[in-house]
Amino acid sequence: MKGSASLRLTSTPSPVSVWIVAVLVVVGWGLNFVFAKEALNQVDVGAFNFMRFGGMTVIGWIVIIRSGNRKPIAEEHRRPLALVAVVGFCGYVFGFSWGLSLTSAFSASLLLAMVPLFVVILTAVIERQLPRAKVLLGLTIAIGGSVIFAVSRTSVEVGWGDLLIVLVAACYAGYLMLNRKLVDHYSPFVLTTYATTLASIPILLLTLPTLFHQEWSAISGIGWAAMMWVTVVPVFVSWSLWNWVLRHLLLQQVAPLLFIVPVVSGIAAWLVLDESIVFGQIAGAAIILLGLTVNGHATSRPRV
Repeated sequence: MKGSASLRLTSTPSPVSVWIVAVLVVVGWGLNFVFAKEALNQVDVGAFNFMRFGGMTVIGWIVIIRSGNRKPIAEEHRRPLALVAVVGFCGYVFGFSWGLSLTSAFSASLLLAMVPLFVVILTAVIERQLPRAKVLLGLTIAIGGSVIFAVSRTSVEVGWGDLLIVLVAACYAGYLMLNRKLVDHYSPFVLTTYATTLASIPILLLTLPTLFHQEWSAISGIGWAAMMWVTVVPVFVSWSLWNWVLRHLLLQQVAPLLFIVPVVSGIAAWLVLDESIVFGQIAGAAIILLGLTVNGHATSRPRV
């Protein structure tokens, strides 16, 4: 008994390590906007999705088969898994690329920072109660920081791509809430692979004809490297780690970290695309961090 108790204790990660992983995941998502935009500048959005979903499915099953980590889906989890595939992978992952192809990387990252707002709205609707005042205060501060960060950086013209990204943000919020029912029953990587496989069936059929119109010789080495990044890192690595984070922290605690995404995206654009950073961006980033701190204190209660 003592040995098993000791094993459970040592296998439980510290809160600090979970928060570090959560922050690293969000930073990776921020970088993804630059890499995905670079890939979409060279690859048709249809071919982009065919290669991405096809690659994710193949990689996922190779890892699962080699590790012997296959696990059947319980009957009561089949519908939630199907919803996760539709909302999270068809809605968010697939929709994200279409929206990003029609707008700038920074605009997309800024609009996706609305995810915590949708999480609060959906949570309030499902639980039929308003969020606590401190949660609303933290979100309001973070949203204000995002606006300051955006306005000081560039003028943003709203178009179809921007509107699509807003819908995608709502899909991702829904994915986070639906996925919460599954992360305690399946390993993060297995869950991501199963959902990717279900979503890949209609997406591969839809995008297959676009392969014949793609100018493959026009894709540079940087373009192929960017495609490899968006196929492996943002979904398989980041989403699997994010599922692990959700096992140990409340969704309301970690969702506001997504406000960091446009900050990371702006810095990455400055470094990679040689775009300038002004004082307003620094002030906006500081305000975002303040909002995250307020929200963290407001939601820092144990999971039940």
